[in-house]
Amino acid sequence: MLKTILKSVLTATVLSMTCGTTFAVEPEKQDISMAVGSSILGYTPVPLAQNLGFLKAEGLNVTFENFQAGGSKALQALIGGSVDVVIGSYDHTIQMQAKGKEIVGVFLLNEVPGITLEVRADLADKVKSGKDLKGLRLGITTPGSSTDMIARYYVKKSGLAESDVKIIGVGSGAPGMVALTAKNVDALFSYDPVSTQLLRKGEAKLLFDARTVEGSKLAFGGPYPFACVYVTRSFLEKNPETVQRIANAFLRTVRWIAASTPQKIVETLPATSKLGDAELNAAIWAASKGMFSTTGLFNAEDVKTPLAVLSGFDPSIANKKIDLSKTYTNRFAEAAAQRVK
Repeated sequence: MLKTILKSVLTATVLSMTCGTTFAVEPEKQDISMAVGSSILGYTPVPLAQNLGFLKAEGLNVTFENFQAGGSKALQALIGGSVDVVIGSYDHTIQMQAKGKEIVGVFLLNEVPGITLEVRADLADKVKSGKDLKGLRLGITTPGSSTDMIARYYVKKSGLAESDVKIIGVGSGAPGMVALTAKNVDALFSYDPVSTQLLRKGEAKLLFDARTVEGSKLAFGGPYPFACVYVTRSFLEKNPETVQRIANAFLRTVRWIAASTPQKIVETLPATSKLGDAELNAAIWAASKGMFSTTGLFNAEDVKTPLAVLSGFDPSIANKKIDLSKTYTNRFAEAAAQRVK
């Protein structure tokens, strides 16, 4: 018995020294399932946290599912109960509140969406602004995804009706890029690594670039919180220590990203989260590294931008009284800052 107690104390001490974190209680759920909807740069803290061992160091055994079809699929899995945690768009927390469901952002990964809008190079002379998209086919990942919402907002902001364009789901990542280059769509809402690839190959021209705060302000009127860790209110209330451990792991991850060179980040990513060209990978990260939060904290003013965007084209949200304070919490990011040294 004494040996067992001493072994437990030693294990806890080693974990504390390794993680810089003192565990007061055990996580309520050690085995958790985590989902993402696609392979975009904004979600790469997930494979980084895994490869760097930060989730495991927090006592969590995480299984991952990438739906590769857009964030709406991961959201559906969360609502249906087949996954515990989603890395997805903060927009979804607002959408779900309008539908009477509580989804809560618990750690912010991206302070801006990192989304770009490219038009095919052969149309660049004709399409110089949003109003020139009239009559064109716009590629998004999937209906209901963040790219779908942003596309509809941008069309309306540009003075067009949705009937003036054709919005087509083409998938995320490489399928979207193929759709543009094969001329199956005329313009594409995308994220890195697709954005940088298209531009470097000269196959597209940017209409807007929200990979920076300045670009986000031009496209949406302000910073636009995007990728975050979100859970159901029920999961949060039943598993607060588990959620705290997740926040701890992702705080370590975003701090590591901020302190690392693009080259170092690329070296650490698994092969499935990068391209074969090391120089291109570094260029992609150089263009988008600034989109990542270093604290995980949501800003009460910044979250008004997604609400304004969604309300601008979606009556089901515009006609609802949305309480933004219920769409996120800084409780876990603030506690992580105290635990993670």
